[in-house]
Amino acid sequence: MNIKGILRSTVVKLIAFAGIVGCFAGALFLVENTITDFAANGLDQMVYRFEGDFADSSYMHQQLGIMCAEMANAFEDGMDAAEFSRQHTDFAGNYFGRMGDKTVGDDTLTEAAAKNSAFYMITRPGGNVQSNVGMYYGYPLAVYDEETDSYGYYTEEDAAEEGWKFNKFNPYPSNTLLLVRFTDAQAAPIKAEWETQKTQITGVLQQVIVLTCIALVLFVYLLFVTGRKPEDEDVHLVTIDRLPVEVNVLCFWAVLGTAGGLNLALMGELLNGTNDMSILLVPSILFFVAAFAFALELTLSLVRVIKNRSFVKQCWSIRFILWCWRTFIKVCKCIRQSFGKLRRMLFRDYKTRNVVLLFTAYSIVLAFLAAVFGGVGGSFFVFVFGTVWFLAAGYFLIKRITGFERIVDALRRLRAGDLGFKLTDMPEGVFAEMAEDINSLGDGMQAALQNEVRAERMKSELITNVSHDLKTPLTSILNYSDLLGKMDLTPEEANDYARIIHQKGLRLKNLTSDLFDISKVQSGAEQIISERLDACTLARQALAEQDKAVQESGLTVKAALPERELPIWADGRKLSRVLENLIGNCVKYALKGTRVFLSVAEENGQAIIELKNTANYEMDFAADEITERFVRGDAARSTEGSGLGLAIAKSYTEACGGTFDVSVDGDQFKVRIGFPVYGMTAK
Repeated sequence: MNIKGILRSTVVKLIAFAGIVGCFAGALFLVENTITDFAANGLDQMVYRFEGDFADSSYMHQQLGIMCAEMANAFEDGMDAAEFSRQHTDFAGNYFGRMGDKTVGDDTLTEAAAKNSAFYMITRPGGNVQSNVGMYYGYPLAVYDEETDSYGYYTEEDAAEEGWKFNKFNPYPSNTLLLVRFTDAQAAPIKAEWETQKTQITGVLQQVIVLTCIALVLFVYLLFVTGRKPEDEDVHLVTIDRLPVEVNVLCFWAVLGTAGGLNLALMGELLNGTNDMSILLVPSILFFVAAFAFALELTLSLVRVIKNRSFVKQCWSIRFILWCWRTFIKVCKCIRQSFGKLRRMLFRDYKTRNVVLLFTAYSIVLAFLAAVFGGVGGSFFVFVFGTVWFLAAGYFLIKRITGFERIVDALRRLRAGDLGFKLTDMPEGVFAEMAEDINSLGDGMQAALQNEVRAERMKSELITNVSHDLKTPLTSILNYSDLLGKMDLTPEEANDYARIIHQKGLRLKNLTSDLFDISKVQSGAEQIISERLDACTLARQALAEQDKAVQESGLTVKAALPERELPIWADGRKLSRVLENLIGNCVKYALKGTRVFLSVAEENGQAIIELKNTANYEMDFAADEITERFVRGDAARSTEGSGLGLAIAKSYTEACGGTFDVSVDGDQFKVRIGFPVYGMTAK
């Protein structure tokens, strides 16, 4: 394994993690053990206060300041000199105080002697404290302000300049003087203790700094390798990394803050001299270390999330801010679009434009009336009429804007393919007209779509049927002709094969002839020669020509033909072909043994030729599709028909100026042909 693999291994990372926690535990133990050692003897005995030199010792200044303050308090409380001396027999220095006619301490101590000492402090009321100690507070004999509860170095003149009342202060007599000093000999043992404590504390600090540096180095190492594995460069997350960033940070401060707070509280009790709490020091340190380890893991988890580039995804605050920003952008976009729609609507809809102009003009008039009639009554009048106008105009504009948006939505839905959508309840004017046009457009597109679908389906069926109807007889012709050429046949067999070939050839001839006929008539190339005809006579001739086929089929024809003449204007040859195809269709597809009904009658100036039969198969087709080219019922595919009979009949009928209707009712198939009765309408 290379160096990178070793550094990224789980064992090394665990060792680094344990090293950081161990350094923290060691530093914490050193600091708190040192503090408890000093607390055991009382912190007031701590001479060393982190000064660079003993001459700047805050401890010595504290001793000087405390003695000055206690002398001032003794004078204020009326304590005599003997009592004061008995209470301060352990003071290592010299002191002298004078306030009025009272004195304490060594009256031979002078200001000059004090200033020649190693440490000294001289203070008077209303003046600055004099001391050779670099750090001092100077509160002894300062003037006390009852209002602010603080001391200040102010005289009566200063108070008068500030405008303060003098009774707020408790001034001392003008001859008040306090002197405190330490000679070199008196300060020597204190200095020795100061240096001893300095050596001890600085040694602890150096150890803490070393442990801290080691922990920082290990932490930087973990920052680089956390989430990485030796085998790849991906950042691998663990279960704790799925926590939201806010939860991670909250847990970090909650755990570390709770443990740190408890530890500080315990240290406070120990510093106050509560020795009974010392038994909790070790458990407290262990708990704080455990909390630190958990906080460290939370920190590394956050680092892994950042390295994985999923910080924003897992930070609820940022996601909320981004959501607010996106929402704001959408709102601004909607407002901009709304203003754009309103602007376009104003230019396109004259009613809306007029209302807006009237609204503006009326608003100006109302503003003018409000300025002229400033009284209560006038203002109320303007307010009432203004409110009514604003509500009415607002209602109108909202309806117009809504109508515009509905039109835009309707166009969008039509574009998406929702052709059945209809616009209703539109405002009067241009919007109602546009809605009507959109509805008509949808209907037209829907009808065109249906026709296109129907045309595509019929095209597919046409190709399929033409291929089938041409291939079947052609295949038979090829097969039988091949047999005639290869086999040694008897004359009878050869005649049979020749007869079959002849039949199939006739079928191909009839099919191509029908195709040619229907193509001519539908293209307009077929010549129509119309003449005066008798519909009843045409029906009788058609029945007579198909009598043999009808008898062979086992059908019974029931004809209802009037004796009188029913004249029509049409092409006799084409109309005879129509009736021939219809009767032939009955012969092929009517149920054997049933009756076929043929009738001719006059209905509302129309000569109606009607033919009805019962089909020999289930008619599962639409009546308007059966008249298309090559369309037959599925059960009729085995017959010899071309699938063009009804299509030719319909085309010829319409070319002659008649109507051709097909209807299906269960197993009943009915065809109605209608022509205007000649002489009742213009040719």
